[in-house]
Amino acid sequence: TYDANFQLTAFDRLNGGWWLVTVTASPAKAPAALQACVDTLLDVKADPVSGYANSPLTNDNLRAAQRVLNNKHAAELNTNKYWTELMTGTQLPCVPAKAPGSGADCLRDWISTINAVTLADLSLALRALEIGPETMYTCIASSGSANAAETPSADLHGHTMP
Repeated sequence: TYDANFQLTAFDRLNGGWWLVTVTASPAKAPAALQACVDTLLDVKADPVSGYANSPLTNDNLRAAQRVLNNKHAAELNTNKYWTELMTGTQLPCVPAKAPGSGADCLRDWISTINAVTLADLSLALRALEIGPETMYTCIASSGSANAAETPSADLHGHTMP
């Protein structure tokens, strides 16, 4: 088994961004986990001609994702790092969408904003992400060693190769 985490990064002042799927798996299972994530993304995306997905998202999928996001938000409210990320740009005149009084209620009303997302919203987001084999870059990175006995010794400065 493995754990997958999807993260969408957008810019405050630029059109565009990127998405990242991070998977925690053993090195031997990493290629299969990567392929499962790619297959899932391709299966939930609607075909541009027919408008149908191989495995369309359901209300159960949506509610489960909302629960995860709301629980993560509630837990991270206790960290300075999270507050710093949320508040970044709120006092910059060049980022008017996050300025106080601009209607940026999503900072205050996070849970109701997440709960208001619909399957149609998700479908629109998937279309905007342009998910497809020709636009997707993948890689596998691992930390640590598969076998502790194979761990190389440190160089003169204490650095080791992964």
